[in-house]
Amino acid sequence: MVAPETDYRCIIHIDADAFFASVEQRDNPDLKGKPVIIGFPHGRGVVSTCSYEARVYGVRSAMPAVQAYRLCPNGIFIKPRMERYKQVSDAMFDIFDRYSPVIEKLSIDEAFIDASGEDGVQIAAAIRRDVKHELGITVSAGVSYCKFVAKLASDSCKPDGLRRVSREEAQSFLDNLPVSRLPGIGPKTKSKLDTLGISTIGALRQMPETWFVRVFGKSAKRFQDMARGIDNEPVTPWREPKSVSEENTFEKDIDSTEALKGHLAILAQNVAFRLRKARLKCRTVGIKIRFHNFSTITREHTLSEPVSSDAEIFHEAKALLEAAAPEKPVRLLGVTAKGLVPETSRQAPLFEPPESPWDDISRSMDRLRNKYGKPVVLLGSCLRSRTEKEQDTG
Repeated sequence: MVAPETDYRCIIHIDADAFFASVEQRDNPDLKGKPVIIGFPHGRGVVSTCSYEARVYGVRSAMPAVQAYRLCPNGIFIKPRMERYKQVSDAMFDIFDRYSPVIEKLSIDEAFIDASGEDGVQIAAAIRRDVKHELGITVSAGVSYCKFVAKLASDSCKPDGLRRVSREEAQSFLDNLPVSRLPGIGPKTKSKLDTLGISTIGALRQMPETWFVRVFGKSAKRFQDMARGIDNEPVTPWREPKSVSEENTFEKDIDSTEALKGHLAILAQNVAFRLRKARLKCRTVGIKIRFHNFSTITREHTLSEPVSSDAEIFHEAKALLEAAAPEKPVRLLGVTAKGLVPETSRQAPLFEPPESPWDDISRSMDRLRNKYGKPVVLLGSCLRSRTEKEQDTG
């Protein structure tokens, strides 16, 4: 039994690979390929983390440093540089922000990202690419319909991997995993389950409801649901997003403003969808244009009332594009929404409708997008861009 397919949910779990050690190896190339251990080799300290080269010797995070030294006497012990790690972490989370406004920070190097209604594998691949290219470290990603399965998926493909576990695959993926991989099952609970002959999630799943109540008490339903691959816990944002943006770097430079409008419509539609998913509206719409020679301009306009509909954001972005009147070939185009406010914060005028009619239309489009996992209804200008692509390839 798995959770019913009601809405299309897509959760990404991102986890940096041996984060502290990877930053040290990036900053000092002489450390690459060597067993790096973050911690002190003497005293009562513990290992913060270690490189995969050190893990071959049995060194693990939270291990007493003296034990790590005995296992790996040739290990390179490095004092933690928390300020440096925080700098890289902030840059990594800035990359996450490009792809979704709904991000739950779990630790300095780990997060859940809500990509519902979008291609989670494509987004996870783009994040991994950007982190590696811009920060010089690797992250692993799991993509699934719920949080804990996404996390287990990323754990299963470390280091530097990407794995998707669909709702249909979840049960077979979970069944052979040790029961201790379920969130909330620590050493004591694991030991108790061992005495009952329950060592895998599959074995746990077979137990009746009364057994769960007897063993887990108030947490019975939670553990029974997880054993069945059910987890409806939402991604809870760790901070208010400052902006939502989408960019597209073209395979070939574009020198026609009319052609750019088609791509602009797609970008505006994606930005608007992400705003509504986060229950936000924006007061400022902006565009970014990068030319063939890499020179870049930005333009923005602040509105009297916040908006989040596809049509209104595209209308503002299109006006900015037309005013900019780019004459040189364009290699990159972007749309940004700033001045974000909760969608309920708008004060309705006395004699006007409280919402634009486009809001209802956009919400209807969202329901279709959430159900089918991709945009189903497109702005008319989007079709121009798609038609041009078809002509170029066919």
